[in-house]
Amino acid sequence: MATGEFQVMKVPGEQLAGTLHGQVVDPGSQPTAVVRRNEGWTVDVSWEITGELVDWLAGRWCLEVVADLLGGGETRHPAPPVEMTFTPGSGRYTASIPMRGALSPGTYDLVVNLTTTTAAGSAGALGGFVVIGGLQVRP
Repeated sequence: MATGEFQVMKVPGEQLAGTLHGQVVDPGSQPTAVVRRNEGWTVDVSWEITGELVDWLAGRWCLEVVADLLGGGETRHPAPPVEMTFTPGSGRYTASIPMRGALSPGTYDLVVNLTTTTAAGSAGALGGFVVIGGLQVRP
């Protein structure tokens, strides 16, 4: 499982901090770096925010997978973004993004991008990314 960067507002870490993890999982729920295009593989992501300010947060998370085709310079967003509402009192979140048929055969670098939107609808100050790394998609 890859661990990524998590950025928070400019507050002390004891008030708000976070971690972000992501991995590709095959249809048998095992981590993998090689998948078949039309099998039911997923990108599984988990993140946690901790600190005194967790209960004060309001808004939405936006989770997106970015795939860069190696040697082709092509960047894709192969699945629709996943949006989740902040959960007061809990800083733990998970998402499983289905990827069946989303990418053509080839080798990709995968990145998961996590952003936020405030309760007022403007861009939030929380977010991060995790580089999952190389993935080979076979026919």
